Amino acid sequence: MPKILFDIYHLPQFNFLKNAILAFEPDEVDVFCVNRGRLRQVVEHELPNYKVTCIGDYKYNKGPYSMLFRIILPRLYRLYRIVNPKKYRYVLTAHYQANVVAKLRRIPNIAFSDDPRKYVFPILKASADEVYLPPFQDKHRGVKVFNALKEWAYLSPRYFNPDPEILKAFDLDVKQYIFVREVSTETSNYLHQQKDIILSVAKEFPASWSVVLSLENKGNRDKYPAHWLILEEPVPDIHSLMYFSQVVLSSGDSMAREGAILGVPSIYAGQRDMPANQIMIDKGALVKVNTEEIVNTIQGIKDLEIMNFDQLEFRDKLTREWDDITRLILNKVKEKAIA
Repeated sequence: MPKILFDIYHLPQFNFLKNAILAFEPDEVDVFCVNRGRLRQVVEHELPNYKVTCIGDYKYNKGPYSMLFRIILPRLYRLYRIVNPKKYRYVLTAHYQANVVAKLRRIPNIAFSDDPRKYVFPILKASADEVYLPPFQDKHRGVKVFNALKEWAYLSPRYFNPDPEILKAFDLDVKQYIFVREVSTETSNYLHQQKDIILSVAKEFPASWSVVLSLENKGNRDKYPAHWLILEEPVPDIHSLMYFSQVVLSSGDSMAREGAILGVPSIYAGQRDMPANQIMIDKGALVKVNTEEIVNTIQGIKDLEIMNFDQLEFRDKLTREWDDITRLILNKVKEKAIA
């Protein structure tokens, strides 16, 4: 019988879809990804019994033209050659490329997004049979809504139980360290963002602050303070490390939202204006700051002057308000591909 295809283009997309993938037997699904950052390693590590096919390599990404002509278009071509109705009966993504191919191949397909960007989103809407967005203030015609953020699919208490044992591996104490994420700006999401935002202010961090750093570009590791703990991904339980931190600081939007959803006061130091971020800003768990405001904002959180709220109560409230997105995904697959 033809399989279900999950196409994954970015690590947060894998986190979003992982529980849905694991609800199927390995012979029922195929997983496609791209060699981008640690994505391939993480997917293969987390899905050891599943077939994972890597199509496209970000080592060729030297700017917008190389991204288009050496990654995106060749990937679409290879997907078109591989993806056909005899092999796949349903395509599910959080991106757009496999949806374009599914449309051309007349395969039912669906997409979940939280980033209705000006150029990519119209392609997605034209390709996917159904497109879902979180409950943004700005509505989009022909788009359905799921009442949550994508990160809730793997961070709700139904699917995530923080394990304090992870702290022993790094000699950390609960709520006594800052979790920091520095993203690479060599992707389409961050091409126009200032490079090394957190690095630019790292020397202003007091030496007494304990910092755990998730660094996407490991080539820069020697530029950060020597006493910072730099993680070697894939980390077995990185979200527990985030959960037990005092502050989450990220130059990328995904981990900033993850920290907020985990009930940790979170700071987004990047330069994108994301409607998904605004949802957590409105809930009082996330702030967007300029580079020069980073250190003072962290100090304000540590002094309980900013975003002082109870972590468990915050997450309990989200549980009452938000949908179980993984259940929504599985219901859609059952409705469209199995019935």
